[in-house]
Amino acid sequence: MRAVVVAVALIVSSTAVAGPRSSADAAGGTKGIIRCTAKGKPEIIMTLNAERKLGRVVSCISGDFIADMTPCAPNGGYGLSRPTGSASLARIVDRWQDYGDHMGGVTSHNADASRIHFDGGFFSPGDGKSGSRWSSQWAFTANRLTGEGKLTEEGKPDAIYNCAKATQRF
Repeated sequence: MRAVVVAVALIVSSTAVAGPRSSADAAGGTKGIIRCTAKGKPEIIMTLNAERKLGRVVSCISGDFIADMTPCAPNGGYGLSRPTGSASLARIVDRWQDYGDHMGGVTSHNADASRIHFDGGFFSPGDGKSGSRWSSQWAFTANRLTGEGKLTEEGKPDAIYNCAKATQRF
């Protein structure tokens, strides 16, 4: 009996120190900062699993192409931004079916061992006469194996970026 108690205590203490391994870690979604640059274009920064918003760990993307939304979402989920004011994050959902009543910015994020993807746009629910409307504004995908990133914006030619892991200086 004492051996079982000691074994359980060791398992509990090692989990408390190391923390549980999440599926995001296994899929290559560990914490990090990725900086993407292209000649003549503003840089794009991605922070992976580095922020906590609305009680969830989220990844975020920043760049001049993003407007009127907080572009953060959990891996495999959606960040819903308020439609006015600061456009702060209002809600986080795990399925696209769960934002049918949302009006405002929507950011989705997916990352695995070989790629990181964000996309963003605006959603407005239907008015009873017409269906809901989704307007895609931008998408960014970075290949973790080659370091190449591609920005797709509505009405503009695709832009190719060089991406690399960045380290904070302070």
